[in-house]
Amino acid sequence: MGVRGLLSTCLRRQDECVEQVDLIEVAREKNGIEILVDYYSFQQFLIYKFWYGLQQYRNNEFLRICGGEYGTLEAYITKFVKDLQALDITLLFYVDGAKGTCTETTRQKIDTWMKRQYADVEKLNQIMDVCRGVTFIQDLPEDILIRPVLLEIDIFHTLKQLGCSIIHAIAGEADYVIAKALKGRPQAYAILSNDSDFCIFKDSCFIPLELFDQNHDMKLGYPGDLPEQPLRLMVGVIRPAKVMEMLKFRNYQLLVELAVVAGNDFTGPFMYNGLQAQLDIRGHPNIQNIAGWLWHYKSADHHPVLNNAMRQNPQFCNAVQHSRNFYTLSYPENTVKPPQKGYFSQLIGERITSGTLPSNIMAMHNNFYWHRMCLEDNSQGWPCVEVSLAELRGRIYRIVLPRQECLVNEHGRNPWEPLKSAGIMASDDSDLPVIHKIQQDKIFWNLKHFHHVMSHQEEPGKGVVWFDRYGRKNGFIVYLLRYFLLQNWGRNLHIIDKEFLALAALALGRPNEKHYQQIPLRPTPRCVSIGSWFQDIYRHAYSFLGELLYLTHEFPLPREIYSGAAWTAFYTCCKDETYYMGVNQVPMNFLLQTQAEMNKIIKEKRHMIRYIVEGVFQFDDRF
Repeated sequence: MGVRGLLSTCLRRQDECVEQVDLIEVAREKNGIEILVDYYSFQQFLIYKFWYGLQQYRNNEFLRICGGEYGTLEAYITKFVKDLQALDITLLFYVDGAKGTCTETTRQKIDTWMKRQYADVEKLNQIMDVCRGVTFIQDLPEDILIRPVLLEIDIFHTLKQLGCSIIHAIAGEADYVIAKALKGRPQAYAILSNDSDFCIFKDSCFIPLELFDQNHDMKLGYPGDLPEQPLRLMVGVIRPAKVMEMLKFRNYQLLVELAVVAGNDFTGPFMYNGLQAQLDIRGHPNIQNIAGWLWHYKSADHHPVLNNAMRQNPQFCNAVQHSRNFYTLSYPENTVKPPQKGYFSQLIGERITSGTLPSNIMAMHNNFYWHRMCLEDNSQGWPCVEVSLAELRGRIYRIVLPRQECLVNEHGRNPWEPLKSAGIMASDDSDLPVIHKIQQDKIFWNLKHFHHVMSHQEEPGKGVVWFDRYGRKNGFIVYLLRYFLLQNWGRNLHIIDKEFLALAALALGRPNEKHYQQIPLRPTPRCVSIGSWFQDIYRHAYSFLGELLYLTHEFPLPREIYSGAAWTAFYTCCKDETYYMGVNQVPMNFLLQTQAEMNKIIKEKRHMIRYIVEGVFQFDDRF
């Protein structure tokens, strides 16, 4: 979030505060440089460029709402990073802790998260209108996207394969860590982000993502499925000294006070809820007018209203002091801290730092979970995947919570409201392992526990150990398919046999996603819902349970089992009503070819499918 209005002001007045730099030239002069990347800002930037370029290249505007082209994205990111590495430009990625990892940060940011939740639900509404045929895809704004469910899993694996350093914050946001690293790392040159805090941090050198590759030498967002290696890489750099010059500040402390009064992550909740309106700022309280106000008052606490608020409200006083320490890099190191629950907290923190656990696990350990926003039918009363997976998460909660605790507060969309909070109980299953007893080298023991958790919907004693029957990669896929089937047969999505067979063909057959990206089919709400539900089961099984049990190296990656374009094509061809809708959108031969490939996969995998659906519906393996 950062300081409200500051970055937009800097971008409007680039001639006053932005320095044009060729990163390739800088890297050559310095024998290599490091760019410190704010991961989530970068992810949002790159995924937008990826979709925009790919949908033009494939002539398919529906790709961005189909739910994920993980194989193509992996190739795109690989080319992007390798091209920069070849030019001696190294990217270091800093990842914020998940929502709820730090109680203090949660208190400061909860209002912001709630606003973003409502904004995301509105985006979901707009996308669903396209899926329903109410709105044309051409009328959907280009920036309206819902992150593919498995995006982070796929990108993190790709970056690790490329040898990139990924620094995970155990708790809270990574801004402060990035700013400190810029001073502490000899080769660090600049920070790549969209957070306006980096305009203010002392001695910062900030590249807003909007000013990255200004001459479009990498062809990001251009028609194509890969970026190009640049001969030069022009970026816009913002330094605090230039911002001070733009605002006519004579000393750095005024810039810090600007962040306090304009409102940042610490002071914003107080300033926006009445305090700012009581100040004698001339005109609208924008950055320039607040700067003019500071020319007179010099410091926030020199104004009687703010001085009185600081004396009467200890929380506001702390927010002001935290802001000053934050931007001057004298922030107390233990201010943003994870829960302190003994050895469990320490162990989870160590594993997050080492990259073997997502920080969501620390949030769960801190009795907090924020639902993932998934692309699914949001009709009133229609089931939500994150709500339906609460029982599975309850088992994960039991693994990560101390034995004396049993409740996690969950926040997210439910079938009737865009945002609702609910307490979810940890499972009372005594056969679940405790996190400190999970050992990396006890792989058979860990596989046994994975089977136990993923078979909780089966009748006691009747769950098949799919790893024994099909190996670990295929066994994992079968666990996902079986879990999805039991979760949605006769309840939730009320899946039918034809839909499930299409999903099984996708997951087991690994169809060529590039081929299906060229078929511009509009996915229906049910199509994207089924795809998202399957992916979210994967996310829970892989990123939460699999990571806890040190098993993810045994499991297939998202790009190996899912493609939104392929799923849309398979789903369209699996039922008469969707097939006839598809005929009105693309030539029939595309659908006939898709149907033939889908049936071929089902025939090849018919023996596996027969066992997966056993006890649920009849499947003739003479298919």
